[in-house]
Amino acid sequence: MDDTQRVLAEHQAALQHTVGRLLEHHALIVASNRGPVEFTRSESGEFTATRGAGGLVTAMSAVTRYAKLCWIAAANSAGDRARVAEAGDAPIVFNGTAEFDLRFVTPTPDDYRQYYNVIANPLLWFLQHNMWDSPRTPNITPDVWEAWQAYERVNQQFADAIIAQSRDQHPLVLLQDYHLYLVPRMLRQALGQRALLSLFVHIPWPGPDYWGLLPTAMRDAILRSCCTLDVMGFHTRRYCNNFLNTCQTYLPDAAIGYLDYTIRLDGHTTHIRPYPISIDVGSLQEQADTSPVVRDHRYRLRGRLGDQTIMRIDRAEPSKNIVRGFHAFELLLKEHPEHRGRVKFLAFLVPSRLGVEEYQRYLEEIMITVGWINTRYGTSDWQPVELLVGDDYERAIAAMQLYDVLLVNAITDGMNLVAKEGPTVNTVGGVLILSEGTGASEQLRSAALTVTASDIVGTAEALHTALTMPLGERFRRANHLKQMITENDIVMWLLQQFHDIEELLQPT
Repeated sequence: MDDTQRVLAEHQAALQHTVGRLLEHHALIVASNRGPVEFTRSESGEFTATRGAGGLVTAMSAVTRYAKLCWIAAANSAGDRARVAEAGDAPIVFNGTAEFDLRFVTPTPDDYRQYYNVIANPLLWFLQHNMWDSPRTPNITPDVWEAWQAYERVNQQFADAIIAQSRDQHPLVLLQDYHLYLVPRMLRQALGQRALLSLFVHIPWPGPDYWGLLPTAMRDAILRSCCTLDVMGFHTRRYCNNFLNTCQTYLPDAAIGYLDYTIRLDGHTTHIRPYPISIDVGSLQEQADTSPVVRDHRYRLRGRLGDQTIMRIDRAEPSKNIVRGFHAFELLLKEHPEHRGRVKFLAFLVPSRLGVEEYQRYLEEIMITVGWINTRYGTSDWQPVELLVGDDYERAIAAMQLYDVLLVNAITDGMNLVAKEGPTVNTVGGVLILSEGTGASEQLRSAALTVTASDIVGTAEALHTALTMPLGERFRRANHLKQMITENDIVMWLLQQFHDIEELLQPT
């Protein structure tokens, strides 16, 4: 057993021990907008369940080795809704790589559209990523207020499903993300103190000034609901401080504990904690090393590489700052002509939320920028930038094994798991360039090259530094990144939350 395997085994053993104690007297309920599986129905009427991607599903799958849980999610697809219709009131027992009871809430299509496509995205998403052009947007029109009512109704459906599942038990409810901000208050009113409530926010939390863009009633409802939680988790200490400052600014009757990171409101104490989410290190390494699909992609991608290769792997959305990254590469080619003909920029982009106009326009801007760079600097046998558009995770893993430089320059990002996946599987001492706006920078900046998202000149110089860095320094940084990521894997993310919850249950 090597050092990585030993560390990961220790994490699993600690999780088993903690979960065994904690869930002996508590029923575990997880609630998220997107479920852990998505159902499709064949023409013959048979259902197929596809496991969802992402760290949350991975983490909870680890828990199911030691305890049963109930997962409540919105029925997002026609297959999900058909599966609900077939199951009726009975839970759907999923027996894939993990076993859990799955219950869907089924908003009307119009309620779901307004809850998700108007309030959650873009209103809250853009606000929490500092993406609104505040002199012009957002505009809280009657249509937005109507959508807010739908957001309330869908949150109430989630709350009702959790309440029904709780019965006479003492539930431990792990709520996930900005889609469910109003659920905690609804649960607290119905279940009182017998429920232990946690909410983890997977996106950034900006400072109080930006929250001033929301109408008072919306902002007050969100903050007061969050202050009925027992634990509220964020990726970084900075986001925790921003939440405390936001409550200090807009909740005059709240007592803010800056030393112990607590908020006391209406006789209840909420504990604010940083839990930096991570990846399943062991599973990712195994997939990178043994998957035939990854191997085939790796073989084909080698023909696309330059003498040195810069890569980025992102959803094609404005917060990822993709256009500025290309402008920095353009400046690199202008100021350091020795890289022309040698360095290739491969960008793997996944189209995202194309039903939102801002995302459509941003994808068009990306295409125009790449076309300009290739026209200006390309030659008959060298194309500076190559875009590979599409959602292909195995191809992304293969690419991450091969980069010389990985550029992650998001304006702001809750964490950015690419910054952890890349160093975990890279085999050539690749250098990570990381913007200060990513949650990952709080953990990884000591071994990365850090840049300011808006600084095109600084990013161009960081690219040059990475491309000219001595090989020994590259591998020293790469090995340090791998060690930090392994020691703080996805199981540790969950274990830290359970540990804090367990402490709250101890008699004072």
